[in-house]
Amino acid sequence: MSKRLNFKPLAGALILVACVTPAQAQDAVAGKKAFGACMSCHSVKPSATGIGPSLAGVVGKKAGTNDAKFKYSAAMKAAPAWSEAQLDRFLSDPKAAVPGNTMAMAPTKDAKKRADIIAYLKAN
Repeated sequence: MSKRLNFKPLAGALILVACVTPAQAQDAVAGKKAFGACMSCHSVKPSATGIGPSLAGVVGKKAGTNDAKFKYSAAMKAAPAWSEAQLDRFLSDPKAAVPGNTMAMAPTKDAKKRADIIAYLKAN
C-alpha cells in the first residue's frame, strides 16, 4: 500500500515565501523617484559624468571604477564592489561604509527607500 503525500500546504507555503522575498520588495519605479535627490550629482546614463560619477551599471562593479571620466577618492578606490548589500550599507551611512570618501550625502535611513534606489540602479 503506497502512501500519497499531500504537497498542497508545502506549495502554498513556498508561494507565500516567494512573495515576500527582498527582491520582490524592491520597486525600481519608486527608486527612480527616490533617486531624484541623487540626480543633482549623479546620472544613470553611461559616461554622463557630473559633480559625481555616472552610476549606470554600477551594481556589481568594483567601487571607484565605474566611470572612467571621474576622479575617485583613494577611499572609494579601496572600497569593495557595489553588491546590493554594500550599496545598502553605503546609502544608510556613507561615511561609515567607506571611511574617507568625499561624497557629501545625507544617510538614507528608510530601508525601503534604499531597496528601491538599489532596484533602480540595477535596472540602469
